[in-house]
Amino acid sequence: MKPFDYRDFSSLALALPDEIDFLRCSGDFAREICAIDAWLARPSLSEAMRQRLWFERVIACGMLEDYGMNSAEFLDAIRRRYPSSNEVTVERLLQSGHVDSIFVGGERRYQNAAVSNVFNRCRKLLEEQEHPGTTYIPEPDTERRENMRLMREKGSRSIRYHVRFSLTVDEEARRPGKRLRVWLPAPAACAEQSEISIVRASEPVCISAAKQPTVYFESDDSAKEFSVEYSYVQTARYHRLDDSAVSADQPHFDTEELLPHIQFTPVIRALAAELKGNESNPLRIARRFYHYITRNVRYSYMREYLLIDNLSQFCAVNGRGDCGVQALLFIALCRCVGIPARWQSGNTVKPTGYVGSHDWAMFYVEPYGWLYADPSVGGGALREGDEQLCDYYFGNLDVFRMVCATDVQQPFSPTKTYLRDDPYDNQSGEAEYEDAPLHFSDTTRHKSLVGAEEC
Repeated sequence: MKPFDYRDFSSLALALPDEIDFLRCSGDFAREICAIDAWLARPSLSEAMRQRLWFERVIACGMLEDYGMNSAEFLDAIRRRYPSSNEVTVERLLQSGHVDSIFVGGERRYQNAAVSNVFNRCRKLLEEQEHPGTTYIPEPDTERRENMRLMREKGSRSIRYHVRFSLTVDEEARRPGKRLRVWLPAPAACAEQSEISIVRASEPVCISAAKQPTVYFESDDSAKEFSVEYSYVQTARYHRLDDSAVSADQPHFDTEELLPHIQFTPVIRALAAELKGNESNPLRIARRFYHYITRNVRYSYMREYLLIDNLSQFCAVNGRGDCGVQALLFIALCRCVGIPARWQSGNTVKPTGYVGSHDWAMFYVEPYGWLYADPSVGGGALREGDEQLCDYYFGNLDVFRMVCATDVQQPFSPTKTYLRDDPYDNQSGEAEYEDAPLHFSDTTRHKSLVGAEEC
């Protein structure tokens, strides 16, 4: 496998040859891989197309692995929790838009996380079918509602967190004597985070200050657990927004494309123009983009981001996506009309103990400066009937965060030789040997809360 270069990602914006595109759309990934190999053997192929086909081969191999469940297996997995489910249930789940499936050789295949996704996002449908005559009412998000109340009352809120990250190479992937390289995410120094320190680490580490900061380990012992614990203070500040206070002079930074995922395609241009209409106030325009996403995009677990060649367009066209995909659509729409916008990501960290990956967006409007948009959390609140909480997440965030990346699609420092499993984000860590890659499926990664204290 070749070392990768972040500059090569722009090739994902290139169209594929007809033969390759047809096999891809047909779900015939095995034949697509063979066809790609034949194309790559052509000496006359341009370097840009060679790079595009190399990435496409990675995508095709991933698609073969990521859609491993047929219809019978999907239904059987649902029946283990909801025994009365049947083919009609599956059809209703498909119509809900929360199920990621493709056709391979005329057979519907389900993405590996499809079952957990419907348990998470279609619980009302499944519970009410299993218990006729009852109405399922989800638990309200009391932590976020209380955070909103405190923020409005006090203007800001800070929590000191102590978190732990670890990575272990699974036994079957270990290669004794081979040099192992490990990157674990680190809290980013930014406006929201301060007093960052390493409490302890399993061994000496190198710390980077890149836009996706990491702690870095090297070792010849691939059997050990690599771990690090951090302390940091997360601060959220409340912004009370007034459309009439927006300045006539607005900046122009962070408004460019970043191929392949922040790309002003005809789809993005048309949607941005339709939503913007004749409005000229950037705060109102950004709010329209946010409202569109929270009201029209269904939250869905995703296949690995590496297997989608334009995430923002995927979201706009398919009307579904997880937190990062929704954030990228918001960023692309904002930048398309000249509103500065950028990525932020890391983890949700709840004082009650939950730690899980999460992405969101930032946008800039004078005189407020950088503001926030978290459309996936806002959309979740809206689905629970809490429009007030949904509106809060346009302009503001909660204090339940660990920012690990201040930009998307950024290299590690020191750089990783082989293509990352997630080359756009870093929330749980990655690893490789000096002479071969390691994949997420080759490692076990944990993140946990050690302690949290209100400041």
